[in-house]
Amino acid sequence: MDIRIFSDGTTFYPLQKIGVRAGVCWGSDTLSVKKNIERAQECIFSNHGRTLEFVDIEFFVSGASARVIRELYTHIGGMPTRLQESTRYVNMSNFGYYTPPKIKNNEECLDIYKSTMETITKAYSALLELGIPREDVANLLPLGMDSKVLVKMNLRSLVNLFNVRLCTRAYIEFREMVKILKKELSQLNDEWKWISDRLFVPKCEVNNHINSKMNYCTESNSCGRHPKLKDKNIP
Repeated sequence: MDIRIFSDGTTFYPLQKIGVRAGVCWGSDTLSVKKNIERAQECIFSNHGRTLEFVDIEFFVSGASARVIRELYTHIGGMPTRLQESTRYVNMSNFGYYTPPKIKNNEECLDIYKSTMETITKAYSALLELGIPREDVANLLPLGMDSKVLVKMNLRSLVNLFNVRLCTRAYIEFREMVKILKKELSQLNDEWKWISDRLFVPKCEVNNHINSKMNYCTESNSCGRHPKLKDKNIP
């Protein structure tokens, strides 16, 4: 799986942008880079999430399954958008596909899995040769098929994506995708590194990275990293 950050569609200095936008509302000095960064950090520590919506992120994912891309769409909020590889126009005769570790590590299961994919590939090609349009033959394609997607969203939506999908209960391929995305964003510069370290964490860890409060798990089936909410007697 590969992820590429589009620099022309991504806010390069997110903290400075947040600080300037907040400063305009507060009637503050927005000429100082240092003060803008400090103001942005204050907004984040205070959970003023609306300010994060002014930061844009645009990225391209390839080699992810259609299934995990479909799950990615559940995070489309706050006016983001996306473009996915078209199965109407692209010939998918030689599609790649995702193999989950539990199948990959079991020879018998792997043989069944690969055989099924080969059967689908042959049927797809045969129907094309018989003159069936790609948009109709595409109904054969499996959810595990590799696909491509271009996504644009704001920082507030992205933080939610990381909080939910870095949870150990999230689907493994999705966790792999967001870990790669986190790494790519954190390498852009120090501002993105600061945001990645503090905000791009599982939801049970958010408080530890923002205000050092003890955290808890809201899931009914916890991984055990933190106590369950109901076990902490938190109203």
